[in-house]
Amino acid sequence: MPTIYRILVGYALITAVALVSDRSRVLAGIVGTAPINIPIILWIIWGKSDGDYTNLQEVSRSMLTGIFSTACFIALCWFGFNRRWSFVTTLTVGYLVWATIVFGPVLLRRLIERF
Repeated sequence: MPTIYRILVGYALITAVALVSDRSRVLAGIVGTAPINIPIILWIIWGKSDGDYTNLQEVSRSMLTGIFSTACFIALCWFGFNRRWSFVTTLTVGYLVWATIVFGPVLLRRLIERF
């Protein structure tokens, strides 16, 4: 199946989830964190892998870092909204924390290697 079809299926699933989650804030929160994108990403990579699972293994492993940093992002959003920070401030700080967790160790390792 061409990649464009996989992407369209992904968009359709995300749209369906958005429509269903309009009924409940709790449902929106739960469904909003459901692993919807993960199978789509793995499916796209699997379609290009020609049976080699090495890429799928590497992407799956890196998703562990991504899921931890995303959990920190969500926790910070909860904290910021609880403190009545503005929407933009909360998301900005959340993304800074997310980026620090995702890219910080690699950047720190490179800095140490230079000195």
